[in-house]
Amino acid sequence: MSAIRWLAIACLCLPMGLAAQPTPHVVQPGETLWGISQRHLGRPLLWPSIQQRNGVAEPRQLPVGKVLHFADGNAQAVVVAVSGDVRAESGNGERSAAQPAMRLSEGGWIRTGPDSFVTLRLPDGSLCTLPSNSTVRLVRFSDAAGRAAAVLDLQAGEVESRVPPRVVPAGRDVFRVRTRMATVGVRGTHFRVNLADEHRVVVSVLESGVVVSTPTQPDLPVRAPQGVVIDDGPQGGAVQELLPVPDWIDSGLPQNQPAVLLAWAEVTGAAGYRAQLARDAEFLDVVAERHVARSGPRELALFEGIPSGSYFARVAAVTPEGIEGQAAVSAFSRASLSASLVGRMRWIVASNEVELDWDPVAGSTYGLEIAEDAALTRVVVRVGGLLGHRVRVEALPPGQYFWRVRAETILQGQRSETVGPVLPLLIEGVR
Repeated sequence: MSAIRWLAIACLCLPMGLAAQPTPHVVQPGETLWGISQRHLGRPLLWPSIQQRNGVAEPRQLPVGKVLHFADGNAQAVVVAVSGDVRAESGNGERSAAQPAMRLSEGGWIRTGPDSFVTLRLPDGSLCTLPSNSTVRLVRFSDAAGRAAAVLDLQAGEVESRVPPRVVPAGRDVFRVRTRMATVGVRGTHFRVNLADEHRVVVSVLESGVVVSTPTQPDLPVRAPQGVVIDDGPQGGAVQELLPVPDWIDSGLPQNQPAVLLAWAEVTGAAGYRAQLARDAEFLDVVAERHVARSGPRELALFEGIPSGSYFARVAAVTPEGIEGQAAVSAFSRASLSASLVGRMRWIVASNEVELDWDPVAGSTYGLEIAEDAALTRVVVRVGGLLGHRVRVEALPPGQYFWRVRAETILQGQRSETVGPVLPLLIEGVR
């Protein structure tokens, strides 16, 4: 496939009955944003974009009669989520750091730096996510007749697009991503375009179907889950099935160790993998990603510096040609390891013992130290391997002591230690 200069993709599978522009919706009793998103945008998990656009404070308590809008009144893109170093540039050259709710007009640019991500919502409801080191120019959002017909120029990196299904006349695309050597046009689908280099474009279709057209080749149907590489190589233009969903290993467990560790089983045919973390299930708010080579049979991706919170993980296998496959998604929580371990002391008169207890840390074993000084240099009691968060100590000679607890946690092979505060312990004598 030589001298490739133009590629057009048109959607094959379009749900009927959807308008070219989502019309406003009046909330009825018992409705949820989940259901409204499914009805108007074709995907229930897009409900956060409806919430943000319409200023819904509590999504579980929708006011009956409230009018929800799905398209902006003016032709501007809106930053839905941003993480890291993301720069926006207006059509007149003004530059600034991208912020949530920032609006970008036609002719503007958006750029992501290393370990940085941004998601834009276009006026027609389409969602475009740029991973690290990507650049896109917002050429236009509508055609001369005012109809939805977005055109984006992908200058570097990748863009993942979620285009709501549209019923439009045959032959007219409503969304296009252009590169220096190819253009991807659709009417409604979920797909990725990766500008691997100046001579190669990789397309993965995750939902619906598309037709790939070039000046020198007949139309090429590509249905989900399939992908294609457009280049001058021997495999250029050959449609491939996307690699299958990887199987998680120990998914869903709390990730309270120092670094988040994802594990999955080796995928046959993969050259590597792409793993991502996001704050939402649709991966609009991506916070980190890793590209790892295949090592098998247990594949791993390590993420350091991830704060506490609730996250979603996504991993997909990548072929030697660079086609990213179907993704496995799981959710996990990440609690702060800065537990206070605040302790309390109680005198047990009947046995002449001191009972010490402290705030527990899930999945931990504990060590106890009692010393004659606050610096804990003159230790009189040291015990480790405690399974519970309560221990009794035979009464010490009267005097002023100090004590603290250490919690050791081992999760997915990673060891972490939480050290509690030094607390005073006064032994006054026999009670």
